[in-house]
Amino acid sequence: MAEKGRFGNLSKDQEKALVKLKEVCKDVLKEKHTDMHLLRFLRARNFNVKKTEEMFRKDVEWRVQNEAILKDLTLPEVVEKYWVGGEVGCDREGHITLVIPLCYIDPKGIVYSLHADEAIKVGIRFIQMFYNRMKENSKEHGRYIEGMTLLFDIEGLSPAFLWKPSMKLFTEMVQIMEQHFPETIKRVFVIRAPSLFPVAYNLVKPFIHEETRKKIKFLKGSNWQKSVTKYIDPDILPKHWGGNRVDENGNPKCPEIVRLGGKVPESYYVKDHLKSDESLTKLVIGKSSHKELKYQIVVPKSAIRYQFKTDEGEISFGITYVQKGKDPVIILPVQKVQSHITSVDGEIATEEMGSYVIRFDNSAMLKSKTLSYLIEILEPGDEDLFEESAEDNQ
Repeated sequence: MAEKGRFGNLSKDQEKALVKLKEVCKDVLKEKHTDMHLLRFLRARNFNVKKTEEMFRKDVEWRVQNEAILKDLTLPEVVEKYWVGGEVGCDREGHITLVIPLCYIDPKGIVYSLHADEAIKVGIRFIQMFYNRMKENSKEHGRYIEGMTLLFDIEGLSPAFLWKPSMKLFTEMVQIMEQHFPETIKRVFVIRAPSLFPVAYNLVKPFIHEETRKKIKFLKGSNWQKSVTKYIDPDILPKHWGGNRVDENGNPKCPEIVRLGGKVPESYYVKDHLKSDESLTKLVIGKSSHKELKYQIVVPKSAIRYQFKTDEGEISFGITYVQKGKDPVIILPVQKVQSHITSVDGEIATEEMGSYVIRFDNSAMLKSKTLSYLIEILEPGDEDLFEESAEDNQ
């Protein structure tokens, strides 16, 4: 039997909500807007007809505006080569299953290789491709199968993943999926999460609908494989991700199926990202002088994200951790950067609470330099995200 709230298993109130939605939206309904399609929007708004109508009408308008993007599903060469993940088959219930090893992606390389107005188009095309595969999957199984199962491997996720442009693109994709492709996710597993992950999740969480958040399992412990294979047959999963599968060369990651990304060559980079940012604070550093900016970390395992540029001439930059009564600890040694040629940005993870001093040195003896900068403290969320793996609870 279908799950509650789905076609074939509706309560009387849910049936009434579906009829009412079709009535109030009849002016925009098309043949493709089947009951199954409308129920996805109703479930996303807990069968509140007024909220669903608002959501659905916005989606109809958005699809008209983005019709060309949704039809053209070609991807730039850099994305085809250096994006990560792949479809490994279907889970035990028939849902398409994707393994996505985010730990292997080069977020800066991907973003730098796409024109500013191209990145979100690529994101939309990705989501539409996934959605098309779900429809094909239903035809292949001879029954309507809704949603995908995702396995995210984030082992060794670096602070570079917190880079502002890439996080902005990621959150925009999440919002588009939630607003225009509701109920696309069946379940999500997050495995091998490093200590930095709660910071990244805290940035994305506000854009994830509450019902979607309930579908995410953050697994910790040494036996996460058993929790995963409860839903996914180990015969379709590459061995590196808890299954039995290896490729013809014995590779446990099956790279022909699950793309492993890698460092994007700079030959792919485009040049329209280096634009002025009015959110940057300006600071004049006198000749043969320096400025120190002190930031207090009050939550363990936070991160510091920085961006800066100078009007002309290079500058030296470094970060030091300072704790009362102890010798300073150099996090990034002070060294010259060509900040007048390109904007400098980066992220560092902070394991300890205390003061972090960011130093800018102007060694020029004849002229001052104007520094434009943005420093952000990113904190993890308050809640404990992770649940013990199956065998760890025994």
